[in-house]
Amino acid sequence: MTKKIITLLLPCMLTVAYKQTYAQQPGVNFSANSEGLTVNGDLYKDMNGSPYLFNDWVKGNIQLEDGTIYNNLNLKYDQVRELLIFLADDNTSKRFSAPVKAFTLTNADDKDWPRITFRNGFKAIDGGNEKTYYEVLADGNTLLLKRTEKKIVDERAPGSLIVSKQISATTKYYISSNNRISKIKKDKKSVLEVLGNKQSDLETYIKNNNLNLKEDADLIRLIEYYNTLK
Repeated sequence: MTKKIITLLLPCMLTVAYKQTYAQQPGVNFSANSEGLTVNGDLYKDMNGSPYLFNDWVKGNIQLEDGTIYNNLNLKYDQVRELLIFLADDNTSKRFSAPVKAFTLTNADDKDWPRITFRNGFKAIDGGNEKTYYEVLADGNTLLLKRTEKKIVDERAPGSLIVSKQISATTKYYISSNNRISKIKKDKKSVLEVLGNKQSDLETYIKNNNLNLKEDADLIRLIEYYNTLK
């Protein structure tokens, strides 16, 4: 079965060349349009902080909105623009024109690397929309989601007249269930209010396992346990 083509605003004259050179994913086409060539350019020059989830390229997989899956791409996630980009054979950064529903960073060359999955399609909240990506910390009927939003802000040191550009990060947590999404604080009261039931079971589990819900790992354990309750 022929794979679907991801068309990236292709100039016709370059289509054949890129199809021939990109051996990893036959059927994936690239463009050398001006936007594609400057995706990883000077936009963030002379700024403090990084716009990316990871500064280096990381191996990963993507799933398009139509369900098509592509594996073993070199990916980088720009959290300022909420833009997933990939590395083409000519070592330029490209963006996907076909909508990406989810992506997982696997870094297949490192056995100790944790799989990190991002997904969109959730209800709008906190300035986000259905295209906003959330890191899926716990999956199931009830999901624990994390969003790190990065913005470019002006910053001036005390007593200085010079204003510099700073990339500022804000991290928020959410619980999604039954096509709803709710913001939570990382404490017992906030989490239990959102879950709404099985309070006694959850209280007991938190106490018996000495969970600290300010820690991601313990918060994940609680949501995973909640998904086992009937």
